[in-house]
Amino acid sequence: MALTLLFAGAETTTRFDCTGLCLENVMIATLHETKFIDRGGSRLRADPIGASPAWEAVVGAALRVAATEATVFLQGESGTGKEVIARLIHRASPRQYGPFVAINCAALPEQLLESELFGYERGAFTGAQQSKAGLIELAARGVLFLDEVSEMSLTAQAKFLRFLQEREYYRLGGIRVQKADVRIVAATNRDLDEAVEQGTFREDLLYRLRVFDILLPPLRERRGDIPLLAYRFLAELAHSIGRRAPRLSDNARDALVAHSWPGNVRELRNVLERAVILADGDIECGHLSLRPRIREVTPPSNLHAVERVTVERILQETAWNKAKAARLLGISRTQLYGRLRRYGLEAPGCDGAFA
Repeated sequence: MALTLLFAGAETTTRFDCTGLCLENVMIATLHETKFIDRGGSRLRADPIGASPAWEAVVGAALRVAATEATVFLQGESGTGKEVIARLIHRASPRQYGPFVAINCAALPEQLLESELFGYERGAFTGAQQSKAGLIELAARGVLFLDEVSEMSLTAQAKFLRFLQEREYYRLGGIRVQKADVRIVAATNRDLDEAVEQGTFREDLLYRLRVFDILLPPLRERRGDIPLLAYRFLAELAHSIGRRAPRLSDNARDALVAHSWPGNVRELRNVLERAVILADGDIECGHLSLRPRIREVTPPSNLHAVERVTVERILQETAWNKAKAARLLGISRTQLYGRLRRYGLEAPGCDGAFA
């Protein structure tokens, strides 16, 4: 198996043949050799890691377009790493020494989004006591990353479209034309073709943004990368609390690989952060809070079905800690074990869970 590592400032991938070797040892040794963990293990600065064909295709496309000035459009589910790829494009581009400025369009109301993007002049609105440069201006000679661009209002879309076409704009309340030298990378987790049909997104703006599009696969479609990401996150998270990076038990690793990951890479990191806090040694299945994808279900129609659903939910909420689950259910551990056998319940991906 070939492992692809991308490092800050690199314009090409580095590949290592790790056939027949312990994957975890290869990861740690390689990161030490490339000095992205210092010799004391105090710093990890590796970029996107992956060995799956789907991820290598994403990285290859990002590195290829980085050398150009083309507008890049990233599409993928929440948590798939769209900002990670945007930062990679910035670092591998001629604009790498310029700023990388990110804004989440969904986090700001319409008026505030416009003022943040374009800036404003003194007196433009109540409370504007002095002029302020917008993010477009602050990103000069660099990259402006528009996350969740689908959440822009139609008014903001019209103004941003003009900026993309002319590369000039006005601050709110201003009369002087502002010029901009900035590259745009936009991202969304929505289907913008559908949004265009629904009338919530401008078709002409979509054409302007989708010059070079990259589709990021969900984590469930690149399961081979899960152990690689897990080892990296464990090193980062353990360092943040001043501890040595724990190892994953075989059962825990298998459980991570088998999980559906509706929250993608972000969910994986959160699960491992909790596990690092809980574990005193190796990470076992009981340290992993793996919740199934939420979906609509038909309400149980009998008492046993209600009990099974309740027991399973409490076990998931307690990360399959049977002693804690029994206390919350108001029954003894012996009674809990009886219900586990009756309903065929066991921790996902594990032969047994922590008690």
